[in-house]
Amino acid sequence: MKGRKVGFLLYDYVDILDFTGPAEVLSLTANNKAEQAITLYKKHLLPTRPFKIFTISETGKQIITHSRIKVVPDFSIENSPELDILIIPGGPLRAVQTMVKNKKIQEWIIKHKNIEYICSVCIGAIILAETGLLDGKKTTTHHLALKMLQEKYPDIRVVSDNKVVHNSNFISSGGVSSGINMALYLVEQIMGKSTAERTA
Repeated sequence: MKGRKVGFLLYDYVDILDFTGPAEVLSLTANNKAEQAITLYKKHLLPTRPFKIFTISETGKQIITHSRIKVVPDFSIENSPELDILIIPGGPLRAVQTMVKNKKIQEWIIKHKNIEYICSVCIGAIILAETGLLDGKKTTTHHLALKMLQEKYPDIRVVSDNKVVHNSNFISSGGVSSGINMALYLVEQIMGKSTAERTA
């Protein structure tokens, strides 16, 4: 099985658990029990792992998270590798609104519309909604942003009673920790239920 390339879109004031939770799940997913045991023992991840994780920001320069932790992304949107999966985390509303207004970021997301999966965590759904790619589809977000998302994007069907919503190649998750549920759901979709349960 090929190693899928997973890119996390980072930006200033992003919520750290929105990307580190799913990144840990996907990074620690192994092809079998033996590889999982080795992964949990060794310092370095195995080259055979099924998900290769990258962080990407607009410029590739250091960003600062909402909790003031600094992160140096692996790539900029100009030099990032081809992705199989794109994950868009959330953050405080002001930070998300900055991404909504960023035409370069919006165009870059749209460029990925036909990859295997585009996922959003928490109010990262608002960033994705602005692209128009969710029009006519179901999605979810943080419970405090459900009404706002529905009012601003009436062509989207906003779901309030599921932590993870899968529609076509788009997967969204509710609040911050729901990103972990979403990542386990991704593992199940790609590698099967037993692998997802073992990873959990």
